Amino acid sequence: MTTTRFGAPASNTRAYRYTRPAYATPGALAFRLTRLVWLTARFARRELVTIDDYRRRFGMSLRSFHRDVGILRQAGFEIEPVVKRTYRTVCFTFDSDCA
Repeated sequence: MTTTRFGAPASNTRAYRYTRPAYATPGALAFRLTRLVWLTARFARRELVTIDDYRRRFGMSLRSFHRDVGILRQAGFEIEPVVKRTYRTVCFTFDSDCA
């Protein structure tokens, strides 16, 4: 095995400390569950859910909203867009094949 020596001096700049986003923290599963329960409660009460309310409350992206709505659709919620950036539930159908 050969040894390699580098003649470059070590860097004097401080290491950059970056904070992890909310979805990358150890409590990410709990945060996702909180978002899903919030959406479920709103849809169960037949309230309109806007993407802006979701983003203001949780600080998540549009993609996260669509991902969470997709999870609820897989669970049996029939969710449809009403107007631009606003969704509502049509009905909840539980299919025994989904369980």
